[in-house]
Amino acid sequence: MATAPRVPFQAVKPLVGLSIATESFSESLTQTFKAGAPVVIAASGYLTECGADPVLVMGIAQGDGHNTAVVGQAATMVALAHPCTLFMGNLDNGSGTAITAVTDRGKSYGIAKDAPTGKWYIDKLDTTAKRVIVWGFWDGVQDGVQAAVGDTIGWTYFTFGGAFSQGFLVV
Repeated sequence: MATAPRVPFQAVKPLVGLSIATESFSESLTQTFKAGAPVVIAASGYLTECGADPVLVMGIAQGDGHNTAVVGQAATMVALAHPCTLFMGNLDNGSGTAITAVTDRGKSYGIAKDAPTGKWYIDKLDTTAKRVIVWGFWDGVQDGVQAAVGDTIGWTYFTFGGAFSQGFLVV
């Protein structure tokens, strides 16, 4: 099997309806997140990158942060973290050695950011701060690589758990 290249989180398929729900949000100041980063509407009312083990996720940034010096000066389109949207991302363990297995399907894991690349991944070792549910595995070709179950840091389809989706919070 192969080692899959790291890819940013990306919305790939709606489970209900015909399109993926997106919305544009004004950014907080000095936001330097990359496309594919989980983002949240902070207490200030502006978009920021999530921290480790985020309590809530509004969605996945579809573009890079603009690093402005003024709050609200720039906006970013976000694919909303609705439980009825499938996303794609890598399954890793923090050291680049996690191998995808059929038994990962249906399991819940946390998410983390890979420091060298700035790309987020599903953290196979984090079964405490669960934020996503693995649905299946990407087996197509991406970046010239044929993906398969058994790949190292393989690509998975996942959804965000409803309790962590900021736009879907049940109160």
